[in-house]
Amino acid sequence: MKQAIGWVATLLFATCASAQVVDPAKHRAAAERFGTEVARALNGRDKPALAALLDFHGLAQRAAQFQGLTGKDEKDYIRGVESVGVDRLVQSYFQALDSSHGTAKFMRVTDAVPARSVVRLDLGDRGFNYFEYVLATGTDGRTRSVDWYQVSTGELMSVTIGGVSQLFMGSNRGMLERLLGGTKVDEATLAKLTRIGELQRAGKPAEALALIKQLPDPLGSTRILLAARASMASFAELPDEYDAALAKMAEKYSNDPAASFMLIDYYFKLEDMAQVLKSVGILEQRVGVDGITSQLRANTYLTANDMPNALKYAEESIRLEPERVEGHDTRATILVQMKRFQDAVDAYRGIEKQFELTFTREVFADPVFAQFVSSKPFQAWLPK
Repeated sequence: MKQAIGWVATLLFATCASAQVVDPAKHRAAAERFGTEVARALNGRDKPALAALLDFHGLAQRAAQFQGLTGKDEKDYIRGVESVGVDRLVQSYFQALDSSHGTAKFMRVTDAVPARSVVRLDLGDRGFNYFEYVLATGTDGRTRSVDWYQVSTGELMSVTIGGVSQLFMGSNRGMLERLLGGTKVDEATLAKLTRIGELQRAGKPAEALALIKQLPDPLGSTRILLAARASMASFAELPDEYDAALAKMAEKYSNDPAASFMLIDYYFKLEDMAQVLKSVGILEQRVGVDGITSQLRANTYLTANDMPNALKYAEESIRLEPERVEGHDTRATILVQMKRFQDAVDAYRGIEKQFELTFTREVFADPVFAQFVSSKPFQAWLPK
């Protein structure tokens, strides 16, 4: 997930607000169609289709409203955002998917009124992300997204482009204070934030990081600035600084749903499995239970050497999403650790058949598989 935080700085998804729909059942059906169409457009790299599903003008309006802009300032801002164009935003999504060989999947419609559509991006080694769209259905019957929430940032897209992206511009003190939870921002701090932005844009993340660390509390300890600090550390390839930023975030925001996603890997590194499970639970409250969250639980229990629970959640991951090879592989690994070698061989044979893969002895060269490789079931499956 560390890589995903760096990716977030260039690929900024985020939740959606919507027009009122009289019939909740019709709105749920529209939300389901929307989620299916968004996933299809993302997987097909269909730029016109995805652009048609996003109300970029509506998004720009919401970003302007977040900043408190009115009149000519509001119109100029909206015009400026639209001049950048939805094409650049859409292309950034496709680039993230291409670089990770990623896929998108429509997950569910929420129980909110009006309903929202949840889509997940699986980004291979770069992790995963969830987008929660709240939808507006116009008088023409078209359902589009005017804003969307990205779990990895914990922010609406309108807040991201109208607030977070303006954070280091130093041009709107009132907006910054709202964004930072009412924390007062003086002239010296405004100047420092502006300088941090200049360093970022100049490609000097290490220098920007050094400056952001100088911001006094409580400003420097706000969740948004700690997330920015972690992002700068990631870009600067300073793992100790990255961990320090997340340590401070964990200290202050362990119960904050907006921070839980970023903290999962951090708790894994600390081998604090209780906190990992807590963070996964917070994540599930937002996105629901699926194959990935169940697999996270399985991996957590595996790390904690609680094999019965590890196997339980691996099998739940497979039940929920049998098409994900990762869930099957996790289950097979757990069976190896449980020394259920024949069951493990049967699991690997099942993976070969279902996913048209071929395992070789080299795949199991890691010492963790030593007993498995020397077992009779393995020798019968893959003899020398």
